[in-house]
Amino acid sequence: MQRPVIAIISTGGTIARRSMDPRDTVDYAEIGASIGGGDLLGALPQAVRKRFVVRDIPFSSCDSVEMTLARWFDLASVVNQTIAVQPDLDGIVITHGTSSLEEAACFLDLVLDLPCPVVVVGAQRPASAISADGPANLYAALQVASCPDAAGRGVLVVSNNEIHAAQEVTKVSTYQLETFRSPDFGPIGMIEANRVFFGRSINYRRHVGWPAGYGSGAGIPRVDISYSHAGADGVGIRAFIRAGACGIVSAGMVPGMCTPAENVAIDEAVAQGIVVVQASSGYCGGAVRRHELYSRGILAAGHMRPRQARILLALALMAGVDRDAIQTLFDMP
Repeated sequence: MQRPVIAIISTGGTIARRSMDPRDTVDYAEIGASIGGGDLLGALPQAVRKRFVVRDIPFSSCDSVEMTLARWFDLASVVNQTIAVQPDLDGIVITHGTSSLEEAACFLDLVLDLPCPVVVVGAQRPASAISADGPANLYAALQVASCPDAAGRGVLVVSNNEIHAAQEVTKVSTYQLETFRSPDFGPIGMIEANRVFFGRSINYRRHVGWPAGYGSGAGIPRVDISYSHAGADGVGIRAFIRAGACGIVSAGMVPGMCTPAENVAIDEAVAQGIVVVQASSGYCGGAVRRHELYSRGILAAGHMRPRQARILLALALMAGVDRDAIQTLFDMP
């Protein structure tokens, strides 16, 4: 049987960190050491490694809190180039820190359009920890990336033997292994008994594509997130306006509500031509474009969480998408 050919693009994060103390699952990020993609693969049993032809492509060794949209554009370029020069690839696995993994996966899903599966995977425990989850997650990701049924489903996130759609998943736990959830619709599949199962399909996909002009002078617009709370006075929103924000995502109280003072500041932002998107800070459920938002010229994030809504808004602004078309993207389930 021909072995599937998988490229592993390593970007750092917990899955690629090691501590001197096997009990350390907290301080390794600051005092530990980085390991490469080859080391990650080496942690798998030889019988597992023999199932795949793996090509290691180092990208970075930075922590996920150091990631930016510019770095994710570079990562997307590496993915495109890898496919272009290696047409025999069956799939791509990207290892990434979990703190910003949901943002990275969403970004890649919005800009990439590839013929083979792209799977983003991370870990909650460093490679040196007792019962490290990185090897199991990596093996599961290799299985999904080599599964023909995974193609055409957009970028996928694999963790704890579950498969999630990139635009639906979020990290919910600081240290527990079952950290990635898709709160509104659940995972789209699972890995069980060394087999990949898909339980549902996705009948929509928000997609912006590669913004024309990026890399040849076009910059990344500033888009900020304002987190609402009782008594918020709008100072943060006005600070974003002064900082030159082109867009602001309001992470409102559930189901997407702001204080009166914040609303005044938001209206000031809209009056200055800043695109404002109202999202909800809740765990699940959407922020809909009710009459009050529509009348004030504010968009609604739908089921996208604030951090992912920020990425979509930034890319849409780069692509020159008008407000109605941006709202249509957010209106998807």
